[in-house]
Amino acid sequence: MAEEPSPTPESWEQIVARFARFSGVVGEVDDPLTWGLDLVEEEVTGGADSADPTEERFLRSYRTFAGETVEVETLRVPATAAQVEDIVRAACSGALVAPLHADVDPAASPDTTDVTDLAESYRDYRSAMRAIVAEVDDVPCESREFRVDGEARRCMRVTVRDVTAVYSPAADRGVVVTGPTDLVDRVDVVTRPIRNLLHGEEGPRF
Repeated sequence: MAEEPSPTPESWEQIVARFARFSGVVGEVDDPLTWGLDLVEEEVTGGADSADPTEERFLRSYRTFAGETVEVETLRVPATAAQVEDIVRAACSGALVAPLHADVDPAASPDTTDVTDLAESYRDYRSAMRAIVAEVDDVPCESREFRVDGEARRCMRVTVRDVTAVYSPAADRGVVVTGPTDLVDRVDVVTRPIRNLLHGEEGPRF
């Protein structure tokens, strides 16, 4: 059976155009080194022509020295009230699924709280993923305050296995912050114009 052709990589012009659609402010962790965070990824995800415009997001992904991940996603348009819960649950599920891998131990006990060990509680990646999504769906979302730009805003959040996902309004957009609960509760999230954080001073200006 012939292999499927690899998708055509985006041209530099297409990448710049995707970033340009986010002209204005986007979310980031203020002074990430204060929290032991290192910026490791900065990209636009999702499709611009989707029926759901909240799918297109500006992502900043940070990693702690211990290998934990904190992500700040800026939605190009704010989510509607009907979309927020699905967005928060999907973000939490995604964060929990990320460490899973296909090589799992079917003999391991499912009564474990460690996210990485959780993968070894199931026979394959898909069953583990389904179990995580079901677990996230069973946990009630909370309406609480979250600070963006130093201002407390009403937000929606869900926490499962010490991983929290938060949706909060921000400027004329929305931000989704996901990561270990203790970090999500402490980091300072701010909105600023897109800067060349990963491209260097000689890189393109967005």
